[in-house]
Amino acid sequence: MDYSIIKERRFLLGLTQQDLADYTGLSLRIIKSIEVGNGNPSVATLSKIAEILGLELLLKVKETVK
Repeated sequence: MDYSIIKERRFLLGLTQQDLADYTGLSLRIIKSIEVGNGNPSVATLSKIAEILGLELLLKVKETVK
């Protein structure tokens, strides 16, 4: 998954990583790891970030072939 939209949107809004951490109640470490693609955030975590950044979180269930 490409989380670059989070970093791009944060820059567009003029927020620092610390600002985003403060507004979401998440740790700075979590924000940093997500932005560099090393995190494995839960839906709840992504929802918090999306809400602050004015983004919409869309989930897609993919059927697997057996």
